[in-house]
Amino acid sequence: MKLKQAKGRKTTGLFIVEGAHLVEEALSAQWAMVLLFKEGFEYPSPLEHYSLSEDLFDALCTTVSKDTILAICKMHIVEAAGNHILICDDIQDPGNMGTMLRTAYSFGFNHVYCSKNCVDVFNEKVVRASQGALFYLDIQPDFDTEVLQDLKNEGYAIYATGFENSIGMHEIDKRDKLAIILGNEGQGVRKEWLDLSDAILRIETTAFNSLNVGIATGILLHHFR
Repeated sequence: MKLKQAKGRKTTGLFIVEGAHLVEEALSAQWAMVLLFKEGFEYPSPLEHYSLSEDLFDALCTTVSKDTILAICKMHIVEAAGNHILICDDIQDPGNMGTMLRTAYSFGFNHVYCSKNCVDVFNEKVVRASQGALFYLDIQPDFDTEVLQDLKNEGYAIYATGFENSIGMHEIDKRDKLAIILGNEGQGVRKEWLDLSDAILRIETTAFNSLNVGIATGILLHHFR
């Protein structure tokens, strides 16, 4: 139950994965350590496993569903290939964060850097929305201005997103070493990161400028994949 809280996850280095599909992904990626079954169900597995009463099993789940299996997973450091980075600036919504992780993996942005106040990527809702993508990404927490400056010094092109002093994303040349910053749902990208960016990008729309951050991530990362 402690793993349902960010503090418990951070202290133990463990987190919960819900549902057969995500458990299969966790097993494939070798992150799963212990399996928990709802009473009356069984899955063949060499891993340590336990049968839980229906009430206890349901108490561990974050959604009301017909899932009958959970996994306790150990957090891993992933060494990922490529020089494309997604930077998340204080993303708050778990669904958005999970979608951004799933999108990053889909389009080859295998490195995801998260600022200190981002939602915990091992939150059950983030894990579910990522559809297992987080098992294959190099995810680094506590990203700050100093690290952004280091990326610039290493030759990365830094592109933030916004409207003021922005240019259309199709006007930017694609680069081998690239970092794209997506900002907080309400405030956008913080000013010091905008100031350090090589360009501020906007997605050319027909009428409405306000896009959900998950949708914006999909458009930008597909373009720069």
